[in-house]
This record gives sequence, structure tokens and C-alpha cells, in this order.
Amino acid sequence: MALLKFELKEEHLKLLKHFRWEIDETNAIYSETENDTPYGGLSLIEDVGLILYGKPEGGFDPTSAYGPQYTEDQQTEIMVTYDQLNTALQIILYTQSFELGHYKTKWHDINWVKYIPKK
Repeated sequence: MALLKFELKEEHLKLLKHFRWEIDETNAIYSETENDTPYGGLSLIEDVGLILYGKPEGGFDPTSAYGPQYTEDQQTEIMVTYDQLNTALQIILYTQSFELGHYKTKWHDINWVKYIPKK
């Protein structure tokens, strides 16, 4: 039987702490609109980058059309971490804990349990 494994990291908690969502008139939960990200800005890379990495070296001009500049590796890490938020939130809600570490569950279940990976 296939296992899903996931590492809950501090970065996930930082992003979830700043995440904004609303409930619309149909009682559906949503987090993004046409004009902004779930963090209130206009660029997901910029918003998540500021949360994870702070202001880039050389300063940050919020009036600049270019916004902060992040390396390709940082941009990849930003998108990977953001894409993992669904699983991170599922683990936090299921375990009712914000404990960092490695978790696993069966592919068809949401019974996330913490484990220590073998080295």
C-alpha cells in the first residue's frame, strides 16, 4: 500500500500565519481574487518571498514596478512551499498540532501520523 510522506516545516507555518481567506455569499471559502494574492499583494512570488526571506539584499522599493528580485532557486522554493500548503494545513487540522516534523499517511486516508525517518 502506498504511503504519502510530508515534512511540515517552519516555512509552512509562516505562510499559513499570514494567509487570508474569506467566505463568499454562497458560503464558499476562497483565498484569491483577480487582483491580489492570499497575502494581500499583487504578486505571489513577491508576497511569499517577503514572508520567507524578508527584504532582498540591496533593499526593496515598494513603488517599483519590478518588486523584489529573488533568485531562480528562491522562486522555485517559494512556489513549492506555497503548493504544499494544502497538505500542511490538512496535517495541522488532523493532528490538532503545529509540531514540525515528518508525517505519513496511507494514500487513500487523511490519518496523518508523525514519524522519525530512517537515515
